[in-house]
Amino acid sequence: MNHVASRMAFSLALALSATVILTAAEPTFDGTWKLNVAKSQLGGVMYTFEKKPSGAWHYDGGGFTADFDLTGKEYTMPSGVAVIGKELNATSWELTFKMNGKVLSKSRVSLSGDRLMWASEMTSPDGKSVQQNSTDTRVSGGPGFAGKWKAGDIKGASTTLQITTEGTNAITIRIPEVQQIVKGSFDGKDNPVTQAGQATTFTNAFAKAGSSSFKITTKLNGKLFAEDVYTLSADGKTLTDETTVTATKEKTKSVFDRQ
Repeated sequence: MNHVASRMAFSLALALSATVILTAAEPTFDGTWKLNVAKSQLGGVMYTFEKKPSGAWHYDGGGFTADFDLTGKEYTMPSGVAVIGKELNATSWELTFKMNGKVLSKSRVSLSGDRLMWASEMTSPDGKSVQQNSTDTRVSGGPGFAGKWKAGDIKGASTTLQITTEGTNAITIRIPEVQQIVKGSFDGKDNPVTQAGQATTFTNAFAKAGSSSFKITTKLNGKLFAEDVYTLSADGKTLTDETTVTATKEKTKSVFDRQ
């Protein structure tokens, strides 16, 4: 969600996972999985910040675009999630992301020369919070926030992935830290991704890809956004997600450990 994860807090387009049904003797995808931040490769994605003549800012990365300003005004992004920006000082912003009136996450974005530091906090429905951070490097542009940036690896606490199967086809996937749920079947049909109890404009379609892997096709407003291939290790203890963003062909890898 990406992740594209987006990898940026902007998209909240975290990559979701699904599951296949195996025989009772084989490891299954069911259960709770924890992101192994150290083993994952979530950096390297490119994005840009551009200041528009109106004074608003424009974000563009991984096929996801959004406008916002720094006056506290609420903007609705293409995903349906709202963003509220505030300027804390000349080198720091605060970005708050909401859905259905509920805060999903907050990010403090701090500029230091050609480095951009992101400190993000996500809050699950039970009130527990997770903090993550990254340091991105300027590729071009500047001075200031404007320019092209390359995302650094994410550090900090791990998010979790909860997978539940029912029968031979039905699945439910939850990412509590971003209040995200998707329900569907392995029938190739698009299923809405919800956050804070409300449908976003992201959808997931699930397809089986053998006894130890599956594929997720993510769309944004009906257009292809990303593809994920999840692979279960032979001992059933590790789940690896290899994500390809459709617009840029950028790739990331998320490694999850069974809890």
